[in-house]
Amino acid sequence: MDTLIVGFGLAGLAYTETLVLSNKTFHVIDAESSGSSAIAAGIYNPTVLKRFNMTWKGQELHAFALPFYQTIEKKLQHKINFPAPIFKLFGQAADHNQWAVAADRAGLSLFLDATIHSSSIAGVKSPYGFGKLNACGRIDTRTLIEVYRNSIANHYQQASFDYSAVEQLEDGLLYKGIHAQDIVFCEGYAMVNNPFFNGLPLVGSKGQILIIHAPELQSEAILKGPIFIAPLGDDLYWAGASFEQKDKTLATSPKGKAWLVAKIEQLIDVPYTIEEHLCHIRPTVLDRRPLLGTHKKYKNIHLLNGMGSRGVLTAPLAAKWLCDSIHEGIDLPREVDISRFEKIT
Repeated sequence: MDTLIVGFGLAGLAYTETLVLSNKTFHVIDAESSGSSAIAAGIYNPTVLKRFNMTWKGQELHAFALPFYQTIEKKLQHKINFPAPIFKLFGQAADHNQWAVAADRAGLSLFLDATIHSSSIAGVKSPYGFGKLNACGRIDTRTLIEVYRNSIANHYQQASFDYSAVEQLEDGLLYKGIHAQDIVFCEGYAMVNNPFFNGLPLVGSKGQILIIHAPELQSEAILKGPIFIAPLGDDLYWAGASFEQKDKTLATSPKGKAWLVAKIEQLIDVPYTIEEHLCHIRPTVLDRRPLLGTHKKYKNIHLLNGMGSRGVLTAPLAAKWLCDSIHEGIDLPREVDISRFEKIT
């Protein structure tokens, strides 16, 4: 077998699909603990709306990710991609000029509609109007992971991974009777417990979210103000998320809930009920770039991690970069290669 994949969030799924497309064999081990992928909004948006600019490699990641998910959607015969515009609600009149300037920039003009919309949106507080982003939307990450996992049931097992059970062989490695050429760890924030890679600066960021029921909102667009409010169907909306650096527990808090409620009420003025209060820890990195690469000592042990809050956009191309590095000898982009941190590992 070619590869043992550990972890099956967006990164693990993306690497699995990359191997499938390359006609390579695999086996997945996943603890099915509470990772960030399954409850993420799944919004694909290559821009940074706080500063009206493009995120790192945003256009390249976007161009690769959408066909990737469309291929999976067709293969699984299950809808996971829900295109939708994003309405960026302006917080002040000065935002209008910044938006117009940004919409004229190369790259950004593909996504930002230069028009400043002053019309009101039913149920939404938008006293300064809003700008519209095109070519955006949401991947239903929970459905994607569940349906894909079912499709590879014969190559998948639910189990915690025992790092001490990895045995190095002359022709690969052995893990509890499983022989593979390589291991790729895709564990998200759980990487902090991985002895092969826990020296890397994965800082993590806790995010709390609310799922709300708001029948009068009737928005098919994704709303962006101090937080995102994204339609899920059946009058349900994903609202979030918070960014908490110090608390790394997988527990919701009254403080987090109150913060989210305050932000929701800055955005909408219709009745709603809270259906769920959830939290996760995003695998964020010190320099806000993914963590890809090969262990310094064990050349068949690899890492695909650090997708942060943009895992939907980043994971597909990051998976290809790592796969090409392992199997074709193609150098990883310097910005994502874990060797950039070699002085602290």
